[in-house]
Amino acid sequence: MDEKLVSVIIPAYNIEDYIGRCLDSVLSQTYKNLEIIVIDDGSSDRTGEILDDYEKKNHRMKVIHKENGGVSSARNIGIDRANGDYIGFVDGDDWVNQKLFETLVKLINEENADIAHCGYQMVFPDRVDYYYNTGKRVIQTKEQGLKDLLAGEMIEPALYNKLYKRELFENVRLNENLKINEDLDVNYRLFKKSQKSIYYDMSLYSYMIRKNSATGSNTVIRKNEDSLKVLEQIKNDCKSEKEIYSIAYRRYVYLLMAICRMDIDQITYQKSKRDILKKELKTKDFKQYISSKLKIMSWLSCYFPAIIKLIYKAYDLKTGTSKKYKVDEG
Repeated sequence: MDEKLVSVIIPAYNIEDYIGRCLDSVLSQTYKNLEIIVIDDGSSDRTGEILDDYEKKNHRMKVIHKENGGVSSARNIGIDRANGDYIGFVDGDDWVNQKLFETLVKLINEENADIAHCGYQMVFPDRVDYYYNTGKRVIQTKEQGLKDLLAGEMIEPALYNKLYKRELFENVRLNENLKINEDLDVNYRLFKKSQKSIYYDMSLYSYMIRKNSATGSNTVIRKNEDSLKVLEQIKNDCKSEKEIYSIAYRRYVYLLMAICRMDIDQITYQKSKRDILKKELKTKDFKQYISSKLKIMSWLSCYFPAIIKLIYKAYDLKTGTSKKYKVDEG
């Protein structure tokens, strides 16, 4: 009955308190024809030992130990070693509904799709936020899939709540130089190769939100630069597809604007981004694709950044947006 082999790739780094729960949830899947590839990315705690113990007891598991190189390098090794007809990903500190892979395989088969993806839930210490658990099904053409991915509608840019036909990964790997937005980068390339995808809005994946760690200005800058790099590459790649390009361009402008108003002690860096945004204000694309509201916000970000910061602080006080995903220490 379970004909197709599914390769489940799980990167793991210093998650001794969580990896057992993750593996138990994957091993208990109702879809049994699984190849579970876990990559220990140079853990310094007991993660590697726990993985070895699980591997001894489960013939479907394959554990790979490597020097620390980051989550993208771990996933790429998993892709290289995968033998499955389908490839899926689970983060080692998360867990999944026991019907996740049965559901995704069934969706691909029923619709002859290249990608199946589902809703998910964010698990906080004191609550669970669902995205979105409506039960809705949506068939996406290549064009619609790319538009939804770039707009952030229905398609979470992460790899973890999706199942892909193996052939999509031919000549496609994650960019190991990126520290953020690497999932958006690779998903853009995968959805571009896909002729059809299907989204099922049931929250079958549980994404765990752990305590926040302090992030220095240099790290913030690196992440911003990686995000800009990915968006620049995408918008340059899809320039001939006007509807897709317009979404990518708006996202790029919005990120520039967000950097200009960030509360970081990097005046020179923010000035350099304001200079880039000022040039965009004069372009044909800005005039054509940016809404009136975003034009005003962009102009304020360039010439009156203190005012736009106050506006967003007032908005945040009213809505609490900045605290939505924050988990305090202690």
